[in-house]
Parts: sequence; C-alpha cells; structure tokens
Amino acid sequence: MYKNDDVLNNMMNLFSNPMFMAGFSAFVNKAQTEGFESARKAWGLSDYGKSYPFTGDIYEKLSDWYSMLGFVPAAKYNQLSEENTKLKAENQFLKSMIKDLQFNLLTEGGEQAQQVWRDMIDKQIKVNTELANSFFEALNQLKANP
Repeated sequence: MYKNDDVLNNMMNLFSNPMFMAGFSAFVNKAQTEGFESARKAWGLSDYGKSYPFTGDIYEKLSDWYSMLGFVPAAKYNQLSEENTKLKAENQFLKSMIKDLQFNLLTEGGEQAQQVWRDMIDKQIKVNTELANSFFEALNQLKANP
C-alpha cells in the first residue's frame, strides 16, 4: 500500500508535469464550454486520457472541489443567466399588472365608497328632516289644542 508521503509525492509529480497540467486545462475548458459529462467523455478519448488513464478521477475531484467553491460551467451559467433575465422581465410585467389592478381597484373602490357615503348622508338628512318636521307638527298640534 501507499504511504501518505508516496501519495503526496505522486500528486506533486503529477501537478508539476506540463502534460498533466495541459490535460487539466483542456478538461476544465471542455467542462466550462460543454459541461462535465462531455469533458469526461472527451477525456477518455484524448491523448491526455490515454497517457494518464487514472487522472480523470483526479480531474473530477478537482472539478467537484471547484463546484463546491461555486464555480459552474459557462454553458450552465449562460443558461441560468438567460432564465434569470426572462424571470426578471416576467416579474416586472406581473408587478406592473398588479400595480395597475390595485390602482383600478382603489379608484373604483374609492368612487363607490364616496357614493355610498353620499347616499348615507342624504338618507340621514332626509330622516332628520322628517323627524324635525314631525316634532314641529306635534308642537303645533299641542299649541292648537291646549
């Protein structure tokens, strides 16, 4: 079995190898443009993959590590960016539609409330007038019939 020092030395040798690093750059570029699945398939067919058959796993682990840091392939970023733009436009459209509906409701509701208030005031004045007339009629009858 390998000791930790052997593994560390092997990793250092790999990362200091220009061909390995060029392969990693090719893998990352392919992953950025077309996604990780496409990069894995291309890696198995490439000269780098044939020269270093077990490095695909290392690249995948490095790619997973980059993903954990928040890096995503450019294709996925572009797709999500377009979707985000569409959603923002739709959100703005819906906000303006709701604002218009609220304004119309407030306008119509305000006019209806004013009309109801006027009707109530008119009815109250009519009732008060009738009450006052009835009171004065009763006073007149009391004065006429002592």
